[in-house]
Amino acid sequence: MRQIRADLHIHTLLSPCGSLEMTPREIIARAKARGLDMIAISDHNSTLHCELTVALGAKAGITVLRAAEVTSAEDVHSLVILPDEAARASFQQWLDSRSEKIPHNPDIFGDQVVIDENENIIAEIKYFLTAALKASIDEVEAAAHRHGALFIPAHIDRPSMSITSQLGFIPDDLYIDAVEVVGRTPEILYPVIRNSDAHIPEHIGRRYTDYMMESPSFGELAMAMRGESGRHIILADA
Repeated sequence: MRQIRADLHIHTLLSPCGSLEMTPREIIARAKARGLDMIAISDHNSTLHCELTVALGAKAGITVLRAAEVTSAEDVHSLVILPDEAARASFQQWLDSRSEKIPHNPDIFGDQVVIDENENIIAEIKYFLTAALKASIDEVEAAAHRHGALFIPAHIDRPSMSITSQLGFIPDDLYIDAVEVVGRTPEILYPVIRNSDAHIPEHIGRRYTDYMMESPSFGELAMAMRGESGRHIILADA
């Protein structure tokens, strides 16, 4: 058992709010420089940069988890962290099926591009990725768990785009694996984690969470969030 440092909320240049410097290669280099053992790529309503970043991370000794920051119909942001490539591909299909497909204006909101290992643009997403899906928060949570994923309401202490700002409370009937906060640890019944929500390279690892577990992996992370077999979250106050 050892201490694993993880930042599970990082955007690439695919997110319209992400800097064009946030290439998978730059993200891995910054994560390594910041001493992170594990990261998750969590673009808005998309997983299309996950596999490239997973491959680059493996070469550099950084575990990369596949994820998305999903926007529900209520404008609630939640992290969905997926167990493997099959789950990612299936969840991407679900995201596509629930997208409103609102036309995207890159001049106003920023580019939404997919790149390859050599940083050539191979696709441009034409619909606005951060728009709310045609799926309630209950449906997002259910879809996440159908795919074997972890469901984590994001930045719940922010005044907008959080489960508390949009709903005013956390529904008791949601199965929540953990909640993400930006500031101090709240008095709450759920496991609490912190992540950077990085949109520029300099923010990677600015907030992170340490976990006690055997190795940096999805399975070990899930056990740590459940407090199983000696695995647990190590969280100091901000």
